[in-house]
Amino acid sequence: MLTGFQKLGWNRSCPRIWIESTRLQQLGFEAGTFLDVQFKANDTLHLVPVGHQTRNRVSHRLMSGLHCPIIDLNSRRLLCEFQGHTEIKLVASYKMLQVSPSVRSFHIRRHREQNLPLQAIEYVAGGATLTSAITDDPRFKLVAAVEISPKFASHFALEHPGVPLYQCDIRDLDPGDLPPAAFMFASLPCTCFSTAGTAKKRLCGANELGDTGDLFLSFAHHVASQMPLAVMVENVPGFFGDSTIADRVLMAHLERLGYHVHYFQVNPWDEWAEPQDRKRGVMVATLFSRFYPTIPATPFLGTAGDYLDAPDPERDREEAELIKNHIAGRDRHMTRHRAAGNRFGFSVITHQSRRVPTILRSYWKVNIGPFVECEGGVRLLRIPEIERLMGFVPKKEFTSRSYSTAVEILGQGVQTRVFRQLVSQLGDFLEHMLKTGKVPAPPQHRLLVDSQTRGPNRTVARPGTGSVLEARPGTK
Repeated sequence: MLTGFQKLGWNRSCPRIWIESTRLQQLGFEAGTFLDVQFKANDTLHLVPVGHQTRNRVSHRLMSGLHCPIIDLNSRRLLCEFQGHTEIKLVASYKMLQVSPSVRSFHIRRHREQNLPLQAIEYVAGGATLTSAITDDPRFKLVAAVEISPKFASHFALEHPGVPLYQCDIRDLDPGDLPPAAFMFASLPCTCFSTAGTAKKRLCGANELGDTGDLFLSFAHHVASQMPLAVMVENVPGFFGDSTIADRVLMAHLERLGYHVHYFQVNPWDEWAEPQDRKRGVMVATLFSRFYPTIPATPFLGTAGDYLDAPDPERDREEAELIKNHIAGRDRHMTRHRAAGNRFGFSVITHQSRRVPTILRSYWKVNIGPFVECEGGVRLLRIPEIERLMGFVPKKEFTSRSYSTAVEILGQGVQTRVFRQLVSQLGDFLEHMLKTGKVPAPPQHRLLVDSQTRGPNRTVARPGTGSVLEARPGTK
């Protein structure tokens, strides 16, 4: 018994099944043989060779001097059950050929025919800094989230008590344990791909071999199992850099599944009017067409003071005194390195600063800036200030209970204001496609890097190009 998959063809808005292979003769489907075609259970089409005349017959054409059998089914009445499907499954045995829509095709058709809101699943949800960008959009309904860290999962559960939370490693999670979803979002861990704190001279080893460097493979498995309408992946630009293959593997896998993939980089400070220049790479894949975001192209024109607390000399002096010894130790350490010709330092901002450096999740350790210049020295950023800079203000104020936990949640999260706009634009795109069936016109000014710049200008692969039967696509 042989099993294969191929794309379902179309001819004049009618489904068409075109199977061309020399193996058909070995299976008893010789050229000129008449076929009995009947529908059985589970939308399965049964093809059996018979000795009497029927409406369907195996044709052929010469291939290298040999007859190559062809089965061509192009009947609106016969294939009405295949309407809306994109891929078929072929199960062949001697004198028996079963044709049915693939499981993947059922997922795709279900998603395309469903109404708004679209069910969504967030992977590596962290402390919910991005979750509000999804839940605030009425076109999406978050039906599940995955997060392994107990610390982050606790905060997520407080922020979104109505969302089922799976606290586990995505590698241990079976896709069948999750509800169906038409939109999947993954903020894959950036530890293995970030340049912050990375050993130089290639001492860090291959990025994909780190503790979390292979998680994109498990995520791709979940995508293949459910075939959502849209997939969004965000990470540090290093994940999409030339020194890694993770992005290329993920992109090639999504394209092979039938997605249209587009990669771009988010530059918050000079394009999204954000005070913090926290660059991120984003990959979006949809089943319809490439999604091109509209970039505001608006630089940040304000100052850090717009997001910082007003100066309070007494409070500022107290907070500067608390970290005075840490700062003095860091200063001595950096003085030694500067004397040796190394570029070590920490950043200090004022209320007049035009740019705020990236705030890391280890900021609470007082080993790197940005620190705020104030009365009596420098102080750490306060939690409300970081929340305003990141654009995320928790509903339950859970982050205020622990400074270190709050900084870790915010420092490893995303800039919520930017991703709220991206998710909203993707919602517009999907809503337009579901209601009209037409692809929206792309933005006139594509200021982001197209995915084609990551490699050759390739045609997006479609499901089932080839099978064990060597079956060709269904359009002649």
